[in-house]
Amino acid sequence: MPKIVDHDTRRREIVEASWQVIAGEGLDGVTMRKIAAAADCTTGRLTHYFANREELVLAALRAVYDAAASRMAVARAADGTPRQRLLRMLEETLPLDDARLREWKIWIAFWGAAAADRTLAKENDDRHDRWRASILPFIREIAPSADAAYEAERLVGIVNGLGLEAAINPTSRNRTRVRETLARHLESVA
Repeated sequence: MPKIVDHDTRRREIVEASWQVIAGEGLDGVTMRKIAAAADCTTGRLTHYFANREELVLAALRAVYDAAASRMAVARAADGTPRQRLLRMLEETLPLDDARLREWKIWIAFWGAAAADRTLAKENDDRHDRWRASILPFIREIAPSADAAYEAERLVGIVNGLGLEAAINPTSRNRTRVRETLARHLESVA
């Protein structure tokens, strides 16, 4: 009897193994052989699911953005004032624990590569556009007379800057400072 394979699960396992390699070595260190080793499979299995390294790298980027977006959606739907929910949404994008720190290491690697790769740059832009759009309703509710698009742009820039600092040196002190700075800034949005 042939073995039944869950192809979606296999793809996800390979993508998650690629996160481990990317977070540890950056994109320059990523090879199909290293990802296969991290996924405990052969390179043949990788190429069954991903035609080449570039396709796998793009899938890894999309998956890491999707993971953050899923957490943000939960925070968006939670109880609390619009300001509290927005703060929780934005905190979901910051490297405040090991899983989110890994995401940041992957994003940092992709940002460096996106400077020279139009496909990655476009993917990054598309995801940031969606992120800004997702916080616009909260800003409009919190500060109806503010320029919501401008405030969304500022928030994304602030989160990216704070996140980069906390990802580079993920100390408890930096994580606390990042959280407090973001909360304080959100209090000033009026």
